[in-house]
Amino acid sequence: MPATCDVAVVGAGPAGSSAAYFLARQGLKVLLVDRFEFPRDKTCGDGLTPRALAMLDQMGLLETVHTVGFPTRGMVIQAPNGSTLSAPIPTIAGRFGYTLIVPRLHLDALLLEHALRAGASFQKMRVQTVEQVPRGVLIRGDGGAAVSAAAAVIAVGANVGLLLRMGVLARQPAMMVAARTYFEGLTGLTGHSRFYFSDVPLPGYGWLFPLNGDRANIGAGFFAHGPQAQSMPKTPAQALTGLLKSPALQPLVAQARQIGPVKGHPLRVDFATAPTVFGRILLAGEAAGLVNPLSGEGIDYALESGQMAAMHLAEIFQQGDFSPARFSRYDAALRRRFQALFVFCNRVRDSALTPRRLNLLVALARKRPSLQKMLLNIVLGEEDALQRVSKWAVLRELVWPRG
Repeated sequence: MPATCDVAVVGAGPAGSSAAYFLARQGLKVLLVDRFEFPRDKTCGDGLTPRALAMLDQMGLLETVHTVGFPTRGMVIQAPNGSTLSAPIPTIAGRFGYTLIVPRLHLDALLLEHALRAGASFQKMRVQTVEQVPRGVLIRGDGGAAVSAAAAVIAVGANVGLLLRMGVLARQPAMMVAARTYFEGLTGLTGHSRFYFSDVPLPGYGWLFPLNGDRANIGAGFFAHGPQAQSMPKTPAQALTGLLKSPALQPLVAQARQIGPVKGHPLRVDFATAPTVFGRILLAGEAAGLVNPLSGEGIDYALESGQMAAMHLAEIFQQGDFSPARFSRYDAALRRRFQALFVFCNRVRDSALTPRRLNLLVALARKRPSLQKMLLNIVLGEEDALQRVSKWAVLRELVWPRG
């Protein structure tokens, strides 16, 4: 069938809208397809890291996003033994020294609108499969709907069903699971983002991200994989219930009101071993496993990988080289940017997120400002910080601390 567009983007979340925006800016005919109308809610912690803010600024959208977000300039980390570390969010490599908490109901709609203003088009479609065809790809949806294109970007988050049907994945990868809800009428908030390693299954953490003076996104997530999986809660909602009843949260939520249901969601954190290219199809964001194994953050990587996919495809169209070797360079580019960070974070998660080591880590960080800043940058996914230190020396310090 004749081509509907140059590039079809499946999934209109941050990765897909970022790819569509940058593709449209390059003058390509882009069609975004998604099964939902926007705005739509998306289960998430809602946090935007400094590197995500830098991407929004580059896209010319940061000022608009600020109108629906709440800035936090510090973090509080609570160890399993209840001791806490409070620190400002560091500025590094010219990025912003704060985070922004923005409900995905607003963020994703703004990103989609921005891509459409840049020249992309949108079509509602529940995609069943994406097929490789001569000279392109064919996207098939419910009711006989079809879209053809010379290339595609798949940005469907943790929806591995589509990737399994296509044969991109041979089996479902191990995932983190998380649940969140919203509260209002909270007391004692300081405007800091809070991370709890107490009263939650490990490896995992709980969070409280403020949305304004008395509202917050509260959630918990964990990595149910390996021998410890048998002793973990059956669902992330159970983990969140335990956190809400904990001594750390009770003073904040005792008089508060829950607004909206508890919603659970999986998180793909397997980028280090995940496929990112399939014929003329590039995978971006969480569809490529790009969620931080330590923090569960993925919006920053979604925006960045969407841009990388778009610029890679723009060069392919400019050069007219649609060979498999040319498409595979996208994977190499992703590995150069993210692989070392994800391998390191995987090892820290698997080796250091135990009660004893976390208690020691928080105690050490309180005494060593340099370690404190470095650890915050690791949690925030700042690979630039890792390039300034010996990653393996840090890991040895966490796993086999002296004394």
